[in-house]
Amino acid sequence: MFRKGIALLLCVLMLFSLGACNKGTNAPSNDAPSNGTLFNPGTYEGTAEGFNGNITVAVTVSENKIESIEIKDHKESIGVSDPAFNTLPDRIIEKQTVAVDTISGCTASSKGILEAAKMALLAAGAAEADITKAPSPDEERVQQALNYEADVVIIGAGGAGMSAAYEALQAGGTVVILEKTGSIGGNTIAAGSAMNAADPERQKNMTMNDSEMRKIQELLELEPVDDYMSAWQKSVKSDLDAYIASGSTYLYDSPDLHKLQTYVGGDYVGNPVLIDKYAEGAVESVKLLEEIGTVWKDDLTAAIGATWNRSHMPTGDVWGPKGASFVLPQAAKVEEMGGEVKLNHKVEHIISEEGKVVGVKGVTSDGDTFEARAKKGVIIATGGFGANVEMRQKYNEFWPNLDESVKTTNVSSATGDGITMALEADANLVGMEWIQMLTNADKQDFSAAINNIVYVNAEGKRYVKEDGRRDEIASATLDQTGSYCYWITDTQEADERLGGVTYAGFVINDLIDGKLMYKADTIEELAEQLNIDPATLQETLDKYNAAVDKGVDEEFGRKVFGNKIEKGPYYANYVTPKVHHTMGGIEINEKAQVINSSGQVIEGLYAAGEVAGGIHGANRLGGNAISDIVTFGRIAGTEIMK
Repeated sequence: MFRKGIALLLCVLMLFSLGACNKGTNAPSNDAPSNGTLFNPGTYEGTAEGFNGNITVAVTVSENKIESIEIKDHKESIGVSDPAFNTLPDRIIEKQTVAVDTISGCTASSKGILEAAKMALLAAGAAEADITKAPSPDEERVQQALNYEADVVIIGAGGAGMSAAYEALQAGGTVVILEKTGSIGGNTIAAGSAMNAADPERQKNMTMNDSEMRKIQELLELEPVDDYMSAWQKSVKSDLDAYIASGSTYLYDSPDLHKLQTYVGGDYVGNPVLIDKYAEGAVESVKLLEEIGTVWKDDLTAAIGATWNRSHMPTGDVWGPKGASFVLPQAAKVEEMGGEVKLNHKVEHIISEEGKVVGVKGVTSDGDTFEARAKKGVIIATGGFGANVEMRQKYNEFWPNLDESVKTTNVSSATGDGITMALEADANLVGMEWIQMLTNADKQDFSAAINNIVYVNAEGKRYVKEDGRRDEIASATLDQTGSYCYWITDTQEADERLGGVTYAGFVINDLIDGKLMYKADTIEELAEQLNIDPATLQETLDKYNAAVDKGVDEEFGRKVFGNKIEKGPYYANYVTPKVHHTMGGIEINEKAQVINSSGQVIEGLYAAGEVAGGIHGANRLGGNAISDIVTFGRIAGTEIMK
């Protein structure tokens, strides 16, 4: 099942990033088959609208049977749409009809696949009544009670779970990974493609400007709130004194600067013990991914809300776009080393005996019950609760509203299951009120980096520093007319740096629709498309370009710059705030062990990734989540084997 799951996902990722030709083996036929058969044998294509654009499928038929279905091309979001692509073709073939149920969480993609398959079958000469008939009811199925056993049981097949599995297997253990959905990747695979780590080897090739130097000095002038912060400040000051004395101009960075920015950027709410462990291990996690197959772009950038140029971006041409490079390399190694992945296995309860966690139990999508026993322990790696409206409404204390009208960037499976089952085991929760909003495009983002992006409101004016904290940017955006903004960039970012392809793997020109994504040869033409006064938008960009030249943004205090926005064609994204990350979760210590309500370690229970709280505090820096997921996943896998 694991091999099929990752193979299907890799196939979809390749189609997603590279596209596919749309030529059927047989030309469509409008002739009804003769001699009482259902189809004219051959391969036919059909196209229908999905969530992000057209979905094209190729259906191969014999005289009376649908033989195979291939997804030829689509523009759906990886992670969100995977269950539909992985499940529906098989269901159509099994039931020999397109009248099968859509997949929860990706309804629009499901409808697109089913309608595209219907169009292909009609092209094969089928009568609509024959291919839309209700499927015959399933035969009475005898439910099974499944049992598994391993050294380590991991709940969740995302980046944290796969990183934990990799390390446990490296240490000689056996592993069973239980995933409630039908695909590998979790929320990680839908993430923006940025992973933060201080990386002096790469940063030696970058130049630090005066604004960035002042940014460090401002951090050093802050009154330390504890011994950890004081030690980090002393370390950075010592480094900076030597840097200045040597006359260096490269972009300075260090794990201690990363810790300091993470702590301060989270309003000192994060646990400094965890932050210390996290930032020390981040660059090693980058190196591990590189060793097992991730290919990094040469330049480091600053993801939205990252505040520093330490965001590593994968090329996307090996494993696929977006977050694929942060989970599929580990998944491939886990399979190679004999790790066992059980898809469509929803864990519902943790099993404890004599004060120690010894396994889990739950139910499969087929209704079978299962129990998985763990000789060494259980790792919860189920992600956050950004897609659980009830839970985010329950814990929200700061945003005006987080009900169903507020969209999320998360996959639909990010529903906080791990937090719920951990509470049953007496785990303590921390920081649940800290829920992050992110300004995100309603269709597709051009770039995950902020360096060459300018934010303007409905009036065409800047209103916030684009390299600021995510909570500040989201809050400021909510205060603008209509609670939206436009990201403005030019050909230097869209065409020259990105090569005409978004970080998510889409051809940019294919996405331009004049409603959510825009392109124009001149600023005046772009302004007209956005219903903005051209003179106002031009003035805004002129002021911004002057700030780039000076390296000083006197109006808003931006410190991370890229190119001036001055070279057409020009591009814009329509952007709104969405729920993006839940900083709170299960309390853990530096070994990723879960802490109970009395402050004691729960023996045999670990947690890693977004399900765990205490690292990011009140605000997560953009790009910090992936290094957290991989680093603490690795810590959990290593420590549980000890």
